[in-house]
Amino acid sequence: MKKIVWLFLMYIAIAISYYGNYVFAEQSDNPFRDWGNGILVYVAQQGTDDIGVIDPVKIKKIGSIKGVGGDNHNCFTSYDGMYLYVTAGTEIVKVSLQGKKGGKVVARKELMANNNQSHAKFSPNHYETHTEAHLAHAALTLDCKYLYISDGKDNVMVVNADTLDLEKTINMSAGLDDVIKIVKSELEESWDDADSNPHGLAIHPGGKYIYVPLIWSGAVAVIDTSENEVVTTLNLNASDSDQQGHGTTPAALGFSTDGRWCFISCAAPGYICILDTSDPANPKIETTVPVGLSPIQVPANPTNRYFIAPCQTSSLLNNEPSSVPDPVINNSEWIDWINNNKDTAIDLVEALLSALHTGTPVYPNDNEPDACFIVEIEDNYDHDGTSWEVIDTIETGVGPHGVSYTPGGQLAFVTLSQEKPGKVAVIAETKPGEFKIIHSIKVGTFPNGIATRFGRNQNM
Repeated sequence: MKKIVWLFLMYIAIAISYYGNYVFAEQSDNPFRDWGNGILVYVAQQGTDDIGVIDPVKIKKIGSIKGVGGDNHNCFTSYDGMYLYVTAGTEIVKVSLQGKKGGKVVARKELMANNNQSHAKFSPNHYETHTEAHLAHAALTLDCKYLYISDGKDNVMVVNADTLDLEKTINMSAGLDDVIKIVKSELEESWDDADSNPHGLAIHPGGKYIYVPLIWSGAVAVIDTSENEVVTTLNLNASDSDQQGHGTTPAALGFSTDGRWCFISCAAPGYICILDTSDPANPKIETTVPVGLSPIQVPANPTNRYFIAPCQTSSLLNNEPSSVPDPVINNSEWIDWINNNKDTAIDLVEALLSALHTGTPVYPNDNEPDACFIVEIEDNYDHDGTSWEVIDTIETGVGPHGVSYTPGGQLAFVTLSQEKPGKVAVIAETKPGEFKIIHSIKVGTFPNGIATRFGRNQNM
């Protein structure tokens, strides 16, 4: 009997030790070194020089990488797990994740593609005009040789991933569409009419093409990496692809794991535009899915059954799917709606700007929890004959922004950029068709970009 009691007590102690990590996860600010090849999650904290490090097994923050940059925006791990790349203000920063240099900056380079032109940067109180380009996102070629970096103005820079030297600048001055011109006029901003504002770019799984969302132009540019030239500029306007997708504001994009589909977050109006990329050099608009306002990063779950769309200002519509006219399929109706609801339209674009560039919550729902929308890919999820449907909606917290997955897709990590302090929500499919937040991890100020080592991230 004593032996049974003793074994039972040992079992309870082990269970508390193991599962306690999930419930009582304490946070650590200790400097971080990764001495192995483990799967870890990295969080770029905008406005700081920190990269938070999360252990996905213990589901807790285990430390941070200090001194990366002054204004970290996004981060991306190399496919071999050797390096972490961070866009930090005007710099691209390379961090080693191996051996004695693990967690150390090994190279940094300031990149200014258009140092004679101004760039609008959103601060908590106002826009400030700078003469240098502020880097947005980076995508890495599959051979790990080159980075393609969007500058948030009208360029994508081709950078040697080893030395961080700039090898070529690809200009894509598609210009402001009519809706953005209305916003520019109403807000009395000095944005350059040639600006396209490239942002959350990603590499097609086939490896040859980089897709670049052009926020201000309502379009997606396709770069052929063998020539480093734009081979296609697809305007997100299904009724007339020769015209700009007025006000569609494509902020970021992701791909299905097989490369057949591209998901584009049309942020301000709250839609996901689905492209057929079976011919990756010539993508075609397939359909759209209404989600919440300001969807941002949309990588596919590794199972290729669904993707999570974090909608950073969805509480402004009570976390319901967008009810404004579809800007892709019904672009003329969308423009009519804007002309009749100009103040609301401007508010939507201002909310998007806040979502992309500042940790200041959006009035009036500045403390209301926003949501993630789970969208089925094709009919891969439930095989009920219906594709591209929202299968679940989860209230996650204030300002869900970035997404990354563990390699098998069991867990998704979502940055809650406008929580105070900032957090990362951990989402799991607990039952078929039932998604829940199983933990929330405090990471510090304004968590924005996020990447899982050996996992599935926005930039791929």
